[in-house]
Amino acid sequence: MMKKYLAIVAVVVSMVSCGSRGRSAAYYEQMVDSIRKAEQVEAMQRKAGIAPDAPPLKQWLDTLQLRTLPIRNAGDDLARLGDFEPVPSWVGEHLGYKAGDDLRAVAMPSVHDYNVVMMALMKDSVNAVISLHTIDHDLQPVDWLCLYEKKVEKRGSDRGYTFMEYFVTSNYEVTVMHYFQSLRREQKPELLNMRRYAINSEGLFEELIIEL
Repeated sequence: MMKKYLAIVAVVVSMVSCGSRGRSAAYYEQMVDSIRKAEQVEAMQRKAGIAPDAPPLKQWLDTLQLRTLPIRNAGDDLARLGDFEPVPSWVGEHLGYKAGDDLRAVAMPSVHDYNVVMMALMKDSVNAVISLHTIDHDLQPVDWLCLYEKKVEKRGSDRGYTFMEYFVTSNYEVTVMHYFQSLRREQKPELLNMRRYAINSEGLFEELIIEL
């Protein structure tokens, strides 16, 4: 790499000495500095096991913090789940979100050779919709499952909100529970339904029968 850098310096010096029109010595010094920084980034990528010519989505996935299993429900408290990173707009659109959506993400352990990512769609500064996404080896989205969302809802004359709780085991058995909480504080949350899923060999969230 040092030989390559010295060769570039020699070329630049030659160009400056030849009196290149419209370009100052400072310009070429800046160009050399940019090349040197690019080479440093490339060296860091190789050290981290990231191929410089890897697809952009692969490079982005490799920058995410890995969140280990199991995972218990944390509501909107993302800090309890992991160090979520901002998601570039082009990644969000690739995964089926709208342009401009405020997204955060953390990587999950892979399963059946599929990448798994936990995505948080920020509805505002504190409320999030949390989902799991599977991505195949060609970096194409396969399936997704909503784990948590809280919404205002009216049931008859009763006002309140629905919310979800979830649990993900170490072998990716995902249990999701839906509740309704009345604004009347004396009433306890009402369980509406409970479903269980597993990620199958095709990367799909397959619903399981819950044995009572």
